[in-house]
Amino acid sequence: MKKYSLINLIISSLITSQIVIVANAVKAEPINSLKPILTAQKTQELTEELITTVMTSIENAEKEENLAQILNFLCPYIISSITVESEETTTTKVIEGKQSHENFLKNNFNRIKQREYINSYRTTKIAEDGQMATVTRIRATNIISENGEKYLSVSTDKIHFALIDNEPKIINLEVKGWLEERP
Repeated sequence: MKKYSLINLIISSLITSQIVIVANAVKAEPINSLKPILTAQKTQELTEELITTVMTSIENAEKEENLAQILNFLCPYIISSITVESEETTTTKVIEGKQSHENFLKNNFNRIKQREYINSYRTTKIAEDGQMATVTRIRATNIISENGEKYLSVSTDKIHFALIDNEPKIINLEVKGWLEERP
């Protein structure tokens, strides 16, 4: 039973550390029908600068465990695939749809007591037409579970973005991780 709890913990920590959000800061003022309405993060194409801003925002959302911001940035039909290797076990979990991600993230936030990012490296590739982007990230994380168990997690993540209604949205997340219990 402990092994499955560990695998679920790892899967949870990997998915929560990979979901991306962008802060939506808009200066509020009365509506004037003569002025155009501006919205945050509207764009005609994805750029490396925009994706860098999005990826930088990820750490803040995770640290705050701000579920609403994370969900706001997922497309309704997002599909995530998480594979975790631990000892002699490999487990793969597929999560489909925004509601399933919400349930999964709520559970994960409750199960992880502390998360410390040790190191992270990423590359970004933008499609020629600027409508899609892929971020590949390698990350090492120290995790402490709600029960005080300590783990080292290392993952390679592919986060796929698409421009949907002129906003960058995560459409797919592929996580391949490794987990080891620490003393």
